[in-house]
Amino acid sequence: MVRYFEDITPEETHDLGSYTADRDELIEFAQRYDPQLIHVDPEVARETMYGGLIASGWHTAGSCMALLVEGFLSETATLGSFGLEELRWRTPVRPGDTVRAELAVVETTASESRDDRGYVTLDVRAENEQGEEVVYWRSTNIFLTRDGGDEWPTAE
Repeated sequence: MVRYFEDITPEETHDLGSYTADRDELIEFAQRYDPQLIHVDPEVARETMYGGLIASGWHTAGSCMALLVEGFLSETATLGSFGLEELRWRTPVRPGDTVRAELAVVETTASESRDDRGYVTLDVRAENEQGEEVVYWRSTNIFLTRDGGDEWPTAE
């Protein structure tokens, strides 16, 4: 069943699941998108304040985005987002860390100019096994209303 704007309520929360940070995947991602030595060179990273290799924050955010899609957005009539109002990488993710993410709906706002959509402010937080926050972001997403048009497509 697809959830529309009217089906989403402030203060609802969702456990988005978890992923385990794979060393090779972290390095491969960083080599392509964030080739800082703390992300791609274990020897150099060991000599830094981090004491070893850490994931790119973009990898952490992207991995949690996948959890958000799988655990919430894939079952909604979402039209995307305006972007992030805030993004923080609080604690580095290290190879082997298991990261668990959760979503909180902060606010829902009907569009004043269009009756086919509404706006939902979301907080996404993720923690490592020690309960340390590794990433946080706030975004405003656009959702179709039930009367917003044709039936929403779903993956089979």
